[in-house]
Amino acid sequence: MVRYQRLGSLVFLLLLLFTTTALLAQQTGEVAGRVTAVDGSVLPGVTVEARSNALPQSRVTTTDESGYYRLPVLQPGQYTLSFTLAGMQSASRNVEVLLNQTAAVSLALGMEGMAESITVTAEASLVNKETAEVKSALSSEEIASLPVGQDYRDLLKLAPAVQYTQDTVRGPSSGGSGQDNVYQFDGVNVSLPQYGTLSAEPASYDIAQVSVTKGGATAVDFNRAGGFTIDSVSKSGTNKFSGQVSYQVQTAGLTSEQKGTNLIYDQDRGWAQVNIGGPILSDQLFFYGSYYKPTINRENRANNYGELPDYKSDRDEYFGKLTYTPISSILLNGSYRDSKRLDTSSLFAVSQAATSGTGNESKQKIGILEGSWVINNKSYATMKFNDFKLYTGGVPDNIADASISTAIGTHLDLARLDQIGTLTVPVANSANAAVNAFRQPYIDRYGYVGANGARVGGGTVGYGSLFDADDFFRRSWQAGYNMTIGSVISHDLHGGYQRYTDAEDLARSTNGWGTISVGGGATSFQGKPIFFTAALQQQSEGNIPPIHSEIRSESFEINDTMRWNDWSFNVGVLASHDTLYGQGLKEADNIAGYVSSVGSRYKMYDIPFKKMIQPRLGATWAYNSRDTVYASYASYNPAVSSLPRAASWDRNLRQTINAYFDADGTLFALDPVRSSSGKLFMDDMDPRQVAEYLVGTARQLTPGWSARVYGRYRYSDNFWEDTPNDARLGISQTPPPAGVPRTLYMPDLAAKLAAIGSGSTYVIANLDGAFTKYYEATLESDYRFGKAFIKGTYTWSHYYGNFDQDGTTGCGTPPTPGSPCDDQNTFIGSSNIADAAGRQIWDNKYGDLHGDRRHLMKIFGSYSLPWNASAGAFGIYQSGQPWEAWDYHVYQPYSGTSTSDTIRYAEPAGRRRTPAHYQMDVNYIQNLPIVSGFNVQLQLDVFNLLDKQTGYRYQPSKNSPLFNTPGLYYSPRRLQLAARVTF
Repeated sequence: MVRYQRLGSLVFLLLLLFTTTALLAQQTGEVAGRVTAVDGSVLPGVTVEARSNALPQSRVTTTDESGYYRLPVLQPGQYTLSFTLAGMQSASRNVEVLLNQTAAVSLALGMEGMAESITVTAEASLVNKETAEVKSALSSEEIASLPVGQDYRDLLKLAPAVQYTQDTVRGPSSGGSGQDNVYQFDGVNVSLPQYGTLSAEPASYDIAQVSVTKGGATAVDFNRAGGFTIDSVSKSGTNKFSGQVSYQVQTAGLTSEQKGTNLIYDQDRGWAQVNIGGPILSDQLFFYGSYYKPTINRENRANNYGELPDYKSDRDEYFGKLTYTPISSILLNGSYRDSKRLDTSSLFAVSQAATSGTGNESKQKIGILEGSWVINNKSYATMKFNDFKLYTGGVPDNIADASISTAIGTHLDLARLDQIGTLTVPVANSANAAVNAFRQPYIDRYGYVGANGARVGGGTVGYGSLFDADDFFRRSWQAGYNMTIGSVISHDLHGGYQRYTDAEDLARSTNGWGTISVGGGATSFQGKPIFFTAALQQQSEGNIPPIHSEIRSESFEINDTMRWNDWSFNVGVLASHDTLYGQGLKEADNIAGYVSSVGSRYKMYDIPFKKMIQPRLGATWAYNSRDTVYASYASYNPAVSSLPRAASWDRNLRQTINAYFDADGTLFALDPVRSSSGKLFMDDMDPRQVAEYLVGTARQLTPGWSARVYGRYRYSDNFWEDTPNDARLGISQTPPPAGVPRTLYMPDLAAKLAAIGSGSTYVIANLDGAFTKYYEATLESDYRFGKAFIKGTYTWSHYYGNFDQDGTTGCGTPPTPGSPCDDQNTFIGSSNIADAAGRQIWDNKYGDLHGDRRHLMKIFGSYSLPWNASAGAFGIYQSGQPWEAWDYHVYQPYSGTSTSDTIRYAEPAGRRRTPAHYQMDVNYIQNLPIVSGFNVQLQLDVFNLLDKQTGYRYQPSKNSPLFNTPGLYYSPRRLQLAARVTF
């Protein structure tokens, strides 16, 4: 016993050592309520004890002079509350504590000797008498009973009043763009730094509960999301050893025939998972650990070049967690997740040789330490430190062995063009017979066999051309303190501080000679014909360091939740300070304030606290002590920006070098090609702001049935974008509307660039009049009866404006397999918007935005069957996606020779709409007890039962032969089988 006590003390000291380096809100919930006598008089001094298998030690408090009590920072799970007071009957209640939720449990005690007290289960409810926040939560039992996929991303479809999407990179829209949401795992922001998309892949098996906050945020937990925030808490060990071994499979044979070319389900998938949890020290220290291995295999692929190598994706993910309560008032959690994924032969176009494939590898690590201390019945402190790392890289399947030199006179190995880089096979379509004659031998050697048996050019052979390493980091720490004061009017006071750094390291290099093309003398450089061109990444020459960029942020928050009779008021403010750091300049005493300095980190832009004051105001009235009406106002300054990388000065360094060779393959010239450049910021810009107004009402219709109705309005403005400095003059742009000043954004830009020595004629500016608006009316209902539950939402909404972050790229003609179209990590602040004529926000950009879904209905639930089984279902109906026709011809008087249709709208935004989509997913789970404590579980999931493969993401380019046809389709009907052993 002494040895175990020493072990517990050592673990406590180690956790304490780490947690004292950081002090924020844990992944917890709370229980609160009021205890009275049966005659309605208040009962102070009632002892309230909370016990749960999820919490190593019980938590105890007493009611105050008004009969109120609060049990904060409870580990989510099932609890039994006991209420005792001398001279009064005892009582108990069973309640489920949900993540980031307050479970309201109030009751009346009779005199001792009255009828025996009984245990009653407190029902989950959409009625919250203390806040106007629009929050909802799902327990692990509910998640497990529904037809849901295996990864964190699959849980998004359960978020109420949030559109359903099949995007694999961008997120769904909910009053903001797909890059406006915040995704948290165990309270750690796992959104991709600087991009705002969900890159993390934690398994849903490890998730105990999920919560979603859509609106009405308080100044607690540093919510700056321009969309919604989704959070989750991982499973923990308990006082009882338990675990699970499972395997799920979804094969091509279990999938309906898929429409389109993006055949992502024409492959076999498997998911293996093992977890175990239990006590290390009974009633003090618990552990939980898991291993997760998803695999994807696709065989017998072929294209114009014949059979292709099998595509394979393997991922190994490990997770471990400790939960420790050295004393009942202290709760500590520490966890670590390590995931590695390797994809091979993942990218092939229709005319791409088998050797030229490219794979991807990624490593993800998430470390978390958090703690809470209930100081007394009136106060508690919380703390959190986390470390997020994501290493990603594109790696060619085959590595070239060519020795690269850009010294003039270097010879290209013409006998091995398909082994020293990526060769684009030429096409014999030149008007010059000599050019065609030079190209033909390479077509005959490297082309694919066409329909007539002859070799055809235009394909790709050789090896993948690029190594692409893009690594992301986020380290944060937070601290919070809560205190309750007052009696008749009580105040729950909260104060908190948060600090984090988001960073990215980008490095690219060339495989061999990169991309090789055979011009055959059709073009020339400085009067000399070019017969071969090799396009190299300049970083492969070793003189360009990886580009490092950062955002450093800190925030303070103060919040007061006041309760008076049946009223609750929330008054709070969140103040933030962001600093953007780029690379390639250093400070100097000149008009620009900088000089060029390759590899140097510099402060790019600073947004002070005074520009990001975000008030949070709310009021809730429990007009009959049971049902509520509420209203709130909240302001948000979204934190995500890609500008530290996109505008970084080292991007002035030319990304590509074109190496030109003569007919014998002798290098005679180098031509650096600038693909991007660093940009300066306008002075004293206001950061993007989202103003939100919310009104609603909630009712407890029956003990198991609750509902709420609310309306929400969001207005977002102050969008930052890179744009030509002279865009407002209307010289090479379409003329701006009245009210836009006819001036340069930065009158002294030329002088500043001269002082630095390089730079772009684009600037980062607040776009004049850029805005989005979102109107929403939502009905939510939660119904529980016996062994069943049903959750349903209906939302009418309208999302419109003239700044559409969800539609900034093209879709291809048509999308190739795996093509992301608009589903990608696009720059926030440096997209195609406002880049050129036809792309300014006054160029037909006002209208319905791509994230608009006018009607949205979700219904899901499950039912426990009498024969130890359950059935679950998920149904969705939503309006189609807005789109519009694009045509560069409309803007040719201003855009000159450009033939790009990309976001050059030929009609008002969102003029057209894809068909509405609906689908139903169902599952059946059969439990088979085998021996005491062991259970076998068999599960069948059917996704898209009715096989509704609705087309979406229509080709908008009028100059494409596929105009007005869908580029992608909703996934087909597919069956998934699972077997588990639980103990």
